[in-house]
Amino acid sequence: MITVDADAPAWAHDLARRVETEVRDYVHQPAFVPVYTVSNMPDVEKFRHRWVYVSDESGGAVPAFSDGTEWRRCTDRAVVS
Repeated sequence: MITVDADAPAWAHDLARRVETEVRDYVHQPAFVPVYTVSNMPDVEKFRHRWVYVSDESGGAVPAFSDGTEWRRCTDRAVVS
């Protein structure tokens, strides 16, 4: 809970309420994992340590992560193909 000094101006109390509401709503949202096909995967270096969902991986749809060099399937760490 965000606390604001009782003597703070009204705008500070309003801001604290709005931030608290935004954070509460954000925390209760499900995680978003972007979906890509093998042919349109994002840059592996720019997405280092990020997760994606590969909809047309050769063994079936699968979550994958970037190790900075390759996109790897989460199931067996094999390179996405």
